[in-house]
Amino acid sequence: MTVQHTARIVLPQELPPAPWANRAGYTKEISISTKSGPEHSSDMRSVGYEWRLSLAELTREADFSLLPGIDRVFTLASYGPLKMTVDDLDCTLRLGQQVEFTGEAAVAIELDRAAPQLGLNLMTRRGSSTGSTGVERLDGNVVLDPRTGIVAVTVLEGTAALSDGRKLADLATLVLGAQSEELEAEGCLMAIARVRAV
Repeated sequence: MTVQHTARIVLPQELPPAPWANRAGYTKEISISTKSGPEHSSDMRSVGYEWRLSLAELTREADFSLLPGIDRVFTLASYGPLKMTVDDLDCTLRLGQQVEFTGEAAVAIELDRAAPQLGLNLMTRRGSSTGSTGVERLDGNVVLDPRTGIVAVTVLEGTAALSDGRKLADLATLVLGAQSEELEAEGCLMAIARVRAV
């Protein structure tokens, strides 16, 4: 899996929405990696990727698309609450809480209030790669080393700044390249996505 050389900041407001595979909602693709390296895909129904990170806007009760062969980590990127049912198991999520499930699982959501909720989705191709998303409250200097499997970090709350002065806030994602990056975090709740090849 080829890795891009330089890190880039992805802002959700700059991403075009794409329909879910089952047409029940929309998502914004943050980054996708195929065997030939990171790229963008306008068709979220395609699962020809090694891993994919996206942000979904949840506006109503809906079933998630079935994605056979894909493993998923769903992290609530808004304050919630969000009710989720995964294969008949009910849970309620708030900011930063997450659920892992397979793409074959029957997943449905229900909103407790009218405001839309946001879900950060890390998807990996089973048998090819594995993924995890850790959520941490960080202050001070943070070193992000891609050799530890980190592919991207998303700010859920608070702010962080790169050493060159660029800032991350309001669901901005830093997609790492081949080099380590340093951030200065200020009360930052950060979702750290890691992917490892199998």
